[in-house]
Amino acid sequence: MSLPRKNNTGHQQSGAKVFEAANGLDEFLKTIEKDFFADVKIHFKYDKESKKTDMVLDLYFNFGITESLHFFTSGTWGGMIFPEKEDKISSSFESAFVELNSKNNFLLDIAETSLHFKDTSIIISRVYAHSVPEQIGNILLKASEHFVYYTKGLTEMPYEIFVPVYEYVAPDVFEPKKGKSTYFDYWGLYFEDESHQVMIYSLNKRKFYEVDLFLFE
Repeated sequence: MSLPRKNNTGHQQSGAKVFEAANGLDEFLKTIEKDFFADVKIHFKYDKESKKTDMVLDLYFNFGITESLHFFTSGTWGGMIFPEKEDKISSSFESAFVELNSKNNFLLDIAETSLHFKDTSIIISRVYAHSVPEQIGNILLKASEHFVYYTKGLTEMPYEIFVPVYEYVAPDVFEPKKGKSTYFDYWGLYFEDESHQVMIYSLNKRKFYEVDLFLFE
């Protein structure tokens, strides 16, 4: 059984065709679209001094996260390769990213990738060079393993999931929590209820924290 696919919404007009200097960008985007069953939009930020180009990717799906994680664990979504022993999951996303960099004489990296499902969004931010393509498979695996916990026993779906956690420093402003450089310690979750509650989820303890208590941990 295959996943449903959204109609093309003209993402190329705001994506690959805008940044013609990046060789192999069309192939990179096509790999992501095909393996994730997604429409992709891409934005760029170029630093002349470092000659480095950061990319921000938005993947849009015509299905919910529950369905996607089911197909992910069955190995039919996301182009993932699961190792026999406990190790990093590799993916076509990562391979395509490496290939993209090999075709250009300036550095490319992914500053942020957002996965927009019909019922929630997962926003993955860079924590070290190439961390997003290297770890996206393991992040999705944790999203699957902890699904019952961060949905409060399957009773409430977070509106947004921030990976890693973001620290509340001012109204509507979040920054990476100091000293937390791993993807697998804490995630930040917005719940779209009457209070628009923001919670911190500990993957190690499988426990929620209120934002104010977490900042003083």
